[in-house]
Amino acid sequence: MAWKTRYGSLAVRLYRTLIDPLLWPLRPKIVRICRELGARDVLDIASATGAQCRAIGRAGIRATGVDLAEAMIAAAKRRGGRKTDYALASAYELPYPDGSFDASLLILALHEHTEEERSVMVREALRVLRTNGALLVADFSEPQRSTFHVPWQVIRWIEHTAGDEHHAGFLDYVARGCLDGLIERHHLTVLRRIPSHFGTIGIAVVGAVGRVPPR
Repeated sequence: MAWKTRYGSLAVRLYRTLIDPLLWPLRPKIVRICRELGARDVLDIASATGAQCRAIGRAGIRATGVDLAEAMIAAAKRRGGRKTDYALASAYELPYPDGSFDASLLILALHEHTEEERSVMVREALRVLRTNGALLVADFSEPQRSTFHVPWQVIRWIEHTAGDEHHAGFLDYVARGCLDGLIERHHLTVLRRIPSHFGTIGIAVVGAVGRVPPR
């Protein structure tokens, strides 16, 4: 499958040296929200190198990471971590029954996909939540006066260098209104919004009411 080769050993090194450090300020915010929600077990969808899972595990919460890239799962397993598990699985068809987790995470996992793929990922992330669970979506949010916003321009450059397919997904995501547009189109019930990274990333805490949004 192309996804497994697209995110191979080179991508793992890129994540470790660039992406994981850039996302470091986001990690404790996600952990804090999970603790405030009283989550006992969390599913991190498209977990990459497992950095968020390890941060959650250190807080005493069981974290399960799933990713379709074999190299990412292998790297995450090598690092291990307290109260963490990892599985090779697709975000389009999660291998867990309905109502399996207190919280699910989609952290910078949606913007690189097509709109149809995003819809499937959101539905699956909601499906595996318990009735009182929550989905945490953290993804790009275009700031005002974005042309003069240096962090946003850095993000655009990084996304431009991430490959044609990835970049096409990013451009479509931005054209559709970024995180705000995603929330509106999928009729998500947002309980909280938290900004991060100088306003270029937004965290939306989505209630599991109804679990699966309309198609």
